Amino acid sequence: MEKTEIIRRLIDAGRARDVLEFVEGDSPYISETSPGAPQEPELRRLWILVVHHLRFISEFGILAVREYKDGRCLTAFPDEFEQWLQVGAPGISNDDIGAFLRDHPL
Repeated sequence: MEKTEIIRRLIDAGRARDVLEFVEGDSPYISETSPGAPQEPELRRLWILVVHHLRFISEFGILAVREYKDGRCLTAFPDEFEQWLQVGAPGISNDDIGAFLRDHPL
């Protein structure tokens, strides 16, 4: 299974927090070969919005679009998340997410 398909399935299974750990660099499955956050400006912008999107859906669920918390309006970024997937989810290693999936199958 390809990396982007794994990510989609994790999100659909309600496991956005697992994907967020990869994106934020907090997953114990990240290896030394992991590329980390992209350096190209457009990919870096997508990366930042993906972090916000994953935090949002981790807390409020995939169906939520906008929520208010502590006097702030929070929103999801599904279009940017989709763009990030379409360019191959840069910053996440195929090997790392594969190792995660072996230990935590869908």
